[in-house]
Amino acid sequence: MVDDRVRNIITTVGLEGLLWVPGREIDNGLITALVERWRPETHTFHMPHGEVTITLQDVEVLLGLPVDGEAITGSTQKTWVDVCRDFLGFRPVTQNNHKQLDGQRILINRLLEEVANPLPPDAEEDQLHKYARCYILALLGDTIFMDKSGDRVHLMWVQQLEDLHNPQRYSWGSACLAWLYRELCRASEDTSQIGGCLLLLQYWAWARFPYLV
Repeated sequence: MVDDRVRNIITTVGLEGLLWVPGREIDNGLITALVERWRPETHTFHMPHGEVTITLQDVEVLLGLPVDGEAITGSTQKTWVDVCRDFLGFRPVTQNNHKQLDGQRILINRLLEEVANPLPPDAEEDQLHKYARCYILALLGDTIFMDKSGDRVHLMWVQQLEDLHNPQRYSWGSACLAWLYRELCRASEDTSQIGGCLLLLQYWAWARFPYLV
């Protein structure tokens, strides 16, 4: 169960849809078949009956993510150790030659360690916000911004979560779709793995081609 205080923050930033999206095992065969039909030059799937693609409306309906709001932009030239300390409440370390922070990507399990215990009833705002950022970042890394490694998430999304006292409304749906398009393009050209929101891709295929279910 998500703490109500954290749930309220997730709702305020526009990501509550991710709390309700049912988790399903990814059908790797289906994903591979779709990647093989993806054309980077048009961002569409070439099917026997014509071209089709995933749209912002699909993202909004299938994932409940906002497609209106500020564009998600920011710097990728930050001191990421300091970002962890200042906004997540911990400093990443290296254990047994395994880095918790690899470049700009943090282990999702390290974030989950921060939210493994219940938030104290008397938690101050700073503690609540750091706890919420860890939870949200892990949620993003496990759904719409999946890394090809499957166990890390980019810290650049913290920039949209810095001010949780008065957060802006961002177009998370647009960022999700752009990220998936990029991963599809990469996978169709020269990559054996794929990141991005594969859950969206799978749900879209089931909705458009119900005979696949």
